[in-house]
Amino acid sequence: MLRKFNLLRNRSFKRKLFSYSILICIVPVLLLGTASSIIASRMVQEEVNHNQQIILQQMQFQMDSLLQSLDRASIILANHTAVEKSVELGPTNKNIDYSLEMIDAIQKQRSFSNIEYDVSIVFTLYDKVYSSRDGFLNLTDYSYYGLIKNTQTNYSSAVAIPPHTYPGQDELLFMRPVPIFYTEEKKGMLILHVPNEKLTSFIQSVNLGERRKLYIVNEEGMIVLSKETDKIGTRLTLSEASSSTDSYSGPFTMGGIEYNVSAIKSSFNNWSYIAMTETGLLTDKAKRIQTMTWIVAAILTVAAAMISFVGAQRLYYPIQKLMNKLSGESRRSGGADDIEALDTFIQHMVKTNDQLKTEINEQLPYLKETVFQQLLRGEMSAREIIKTSERYGFPLQGSWFHVCLVDVDEYVLFQQNYRERDRSLMLYAIRKIAEETCEEREHLSCLTVTPLPGQVAVILGMEESDRHSIEAMDGIASELRTNLKRYFQFSVTVAVSRSYKGFAGISSAYQEALELLSYRLLMGHDRIISAWTIEPDIEQSRTTVVRWQKEIVASISQGNIEQAKAKLVEIAEVVPRYVQNSETVLGLFAYLIGELEFFIQEAGLSSEKVFPNEPYKQLYSMTSLSEVTEWFTETIFPAITAHLSGLQASKQKKTARRVVDYIHEHYDQNISLQHVADELGLSPYHISRAFKEETDTNFGEYLLHYRMDKAKEWLAYTDMPIKEISDRLCYTSVQNFTRIFKQITDMPPGKFRKQFRDLTQRE
Repeated sequence: MLRKFNLLRNRSFKRKLFSYSILICIVPVLLLGTASSIIASRMVQEEVNHNQQIILQQMQFQMDSLLQSLDRASIILANHTAVEKSVELGPTNKNIDYSLEMIDAIQKQRSFSNIEYDVSIVFTLYDKVYSSRDGFLNLTDYSYYGLIKNTQTNYSSAVAIPPHTYPGQDELLFMRPVPIFYTEEKKGMLILHVPNEKLTSFIQSVNLGERRKLYIVNEEGMIVLSKETDKIGTRLTLSEASSSTDSYSGPFTMGGIEYNVSAIKSSFNNWSYIAMTETGLLTDKAKRIQTMTWIVAAILTVAAAMISFVGAQRLYYPIQKLMNKLSGESRRSGGADDIEALDTFIQHMVKTNDQLKTEINEQLPYLKETVFQQLLRGEMSAREIIKTSERYGFPLQGSWFHVCLVDVDEYVLFQQNYRERDRSLMLYAIRKIAEETCEEREHLSCLTVTPLPGQVAVILGMEESDRHSIEAMDGIASELRTNLKRYFQFSVTVAVSRSYKGFAGISSAYQEALELLSYRLLMGHDRIISAWTIEPDIEQSRTTVVRWQKEIVASISQGNIEQAKAKLVEIAEVVPRYVQNSETVLGLFAYLIGELEFFIQEAGLSSEKVFPNEPYKQLYSMTSLSEVTEWFTETIFPAITAHLSGLQASKQKKTARRVVDYIHEHYDQNISLQHVADELGLSPYHISRAFKEETDTNFGEYLLHYRMDKAKEWLAYTDMPIKEISDRLCYTSVQNFTRIFKQITDMPPGKFRKQFRDLTQRE
């Protein structure tokens, strides 16, 4: 084995390529042939089962329709007043009027029916029988006298007796007690006679194909119908599995011949519809398919071998051409085979390419800027930070890191006073000033990033974290602020974080610096803010004021303007205790305007429409705190509330109208609240709330009552069957529809239709 392996390994690349090409082409063909053969056999079986199921469903539908028609006819006759009176009083001359009316009702019902049948009325109390074929007879002279004595009919139910159940019976008998709902004992019996030829007419028209059988079997296993007339009346019993399920497919042996059986059971009368195909027929077809499959596989195998030979030659040609271009030194260093020389040359190219990538990466400052921002925001794991720092060579050194955050004061005015290009140049200048300020100090590494507009983050790295490092941070922040005042006309606030260990702590330092910037609301502009310079009362008041501002916005969003006014009055009372200049006070309320503008935009409104005049200019033109408070409570808050109320009412009415229109157009489809929400592009909660408030009912109840109104309309003014109404209204079954209809109207659909028709006739 080892010798064979070495022999294969020592073969040239060209021969290896040909060998592997042969295997790659032939093996899939063989596997495909095997899989196709198996799949084809299964498909034949599945196709036969599918066809048999279709045939059985057609037969079931026709037979169930026949039996349902007989059931309706028997109910109409058994419930007819003349029939009930005639059975109760007897066929005597004294009651001849009822007898004649009974005969007339029977003739009319037979003429209206699309099924040919005869009718017999058994007068149980008088031992008489009326037959539409033979007239009035004594019960003992009736051909089915013995059958009547031995057949018991249940209360309000019918009994179907298949042909050949009893000797001399060559027709289907459909029996029902008269009256239908008897109290003590039935007074008579209604029998419908359907000729056997009518039952077998549709089964004779079914094209079964060769070597197939078709049977209809009742619950006792007796064959009711079949193309083989000699089989009718005999018994056919399948396995227990087939009798306990609505459908069945499996093997079955009869008369020493194995069949593939498909069976379905009727939910109307529990009769089974059975189709049988000889297994040998399926086996023959499968073998023919397998033979053809393997012939095609053999042809493809030969073709694959030829393609492999030609393909190996063509695949090796580019390698040969490339080898001819290599220098002589590269060939000699490669070894005996050309492919080894080519591998050596490619490795050299890969190494050179890596060196070029390293040089290019050193010249990608924009890529580094992105990486630095990810580091600042904490979007990189510790492993990614180490890997990236090794790849790009971070200028940061040290074990502890501070973040010095430089933020432009009154950024709105900064935007208004300078163009975008000028703002970018100024921020670039701030970064350069910060880097030059840090370069003057020893044992300190520096990196600048622009995380947000109007903001520069200076990341400082140190080896130790102690009192000297804090003093160094204060010195850098003070010098940086002094240098910026010298060159720019706008002011900045500098926030200095505490020291955090490792690269992973940089994001924590940045978040702390952002938090420190929020103290500018109370401390004012053009300041240096650090954790060790904030007094406890300032920290507490800042937290309180920010929380109150959030509560004001929340109260306005809920429509509680009085609560928002009360919170604003509290802020106006607290702020003067901690703030000594009007500029800082106005800055705090300007921050509140910014929060309100953000909320308005989130609600889908335009801040220009809510604030037609420039709110910041109006604010900074005021001279007293009472004037500011009155302006917010009497102008700003009511304007926002009015726009929100109008927007909400308009959207709510529009949403409810769209939902109602959708229900009216698609009530006959299977729709739900989630489906409507997806179609309208809204959330289910939003639709449910708007619909409930506008219509004073929920979505499900409205859809249910609208469908029931449609059902009433169809029952009253059309002859549409109840099953069709149930299907059109998307109910899973007639029983489910009837149950819900009765809950709404206190009566079943059939009674509703009859009651409406009776009232119409009386009028």
